Amino acid sequence: TMSMSSRGADDDRSLRARRRRSGGSVCALRGVLAVATATAALLAPRCAEAFAAAPRFLIASSPATSTIAYIQLPGDRVGPRPGEAMRVLVSKGLTFPQGIAVDAYRHFLYVADPSLGKLVRYKLRPSNDALSVGKQQDVASPVEVRAVAVDGMGNVWFTDEANQRVLRVSAKQLEEGHRTPQVVYDGSVVPEVRSPGGLAVDNFFVYWLNKAQGKTAGSLVKAKQNPSAALASFNASATTQSGTVHPLASNAEKCYGTCIALGNMFYTDEFNKLYGVPRTAIARGEVVTVSDSFKEPRGCTYDGDSTVYVADKAANAIYMFAANMEQLRPDRPVGLAAELQGAFGVAVYTLLNT
Repeated sequence: TMSMSSRGADDDRSLRARRRRSGGSVCALRGVLAVATATAALLAPRCAEAFAAAPRFLIASSPATSTIAYIQLPGDRVGPRPGEAMRVLVSKGLTFPQGIAVDAYRHFLYVADPSLGKLVRYKLRPSNDALSVGKQQDVASPVEVRAVAVDGMGNVWFTDEANQRVLRVSAKQLEEGHRTPQVVYDGSVVPEVRSPGGLAVDNFFVYWLNKAQGKTAGSLVKAKQNPSAALASFNASATTQSGTVHPLASNAEKCYGTCIALGNMFYTDEFNKLYGVPRTAIARGEVVTVSDSFKEPRGCTYDGDSTVYVADKAANAIYMFAANMEQLRPDRPVGLAAELQGAFGVAVYTLLNT
């Protein structure tokens, strides 16, 4: 039989062995953590630099010159470099380009030119700090288009002011080459569609501005993207005469351009004002006059980071302001981003690694 002292000695030796093994494991773990920390410290700045350095371009339409222009947005500051001139992107094939939209994932620029009788697009081709485009492609016809937007799925939305309609060409239609748009909302039945102008989309809703009867029908209107089962399945022949429609604002009779920035909608009127309203607004009194310093503001766009750009037709300029605010505030200071004769539509193209 083993004595108590022998068992105690064995226990001590076993305990010391476990401590040595445990100490070795701890040291090994500390070594792994040290390597991981050093690697993270080395890679983090590079990752941040790569993300921040993603090329971005500010694109704008000029109906006055029948052209589309652009300028690169440097990654180290907000807005273009002072004094840098915009460069011509599209110089032929357009007459009166107004609204524009960018599908960054698929690298397309959509242009609404009512004089063409159709909606068109161009393939964007970035090269270092320069942009070029492919040949003009037809998207939808016959339509008189002044405003266009693209959702994350690649569905293209636009308004037909003359015929009182909010239209869509689905991504599937585009792939199959079908150019007949779906009528999602028709003003002959839906009273909130009154000479629809600028529009914007998120994952669930479409938002449009009215250029007539805004104080009664709604200046800015929010509606479901798919108010019927047929439209939800992207049936090319589907139409709808009903759906959930909610005016977010009714403060201005005629409005032009709108954009989504975080939880807010921004939009311009026919005079000199830019307004803001929460996307989830339930009371029409939630509208804030963000700025009244413009001359004839038209389109606006959000850069996906912190800045909204606003085209001012009469000022021949594009302005910018900080839009990353938790709560809408009036009289926001605006700064000059670029100069362009008769600036109208505006969009930001971020070169994504797709």
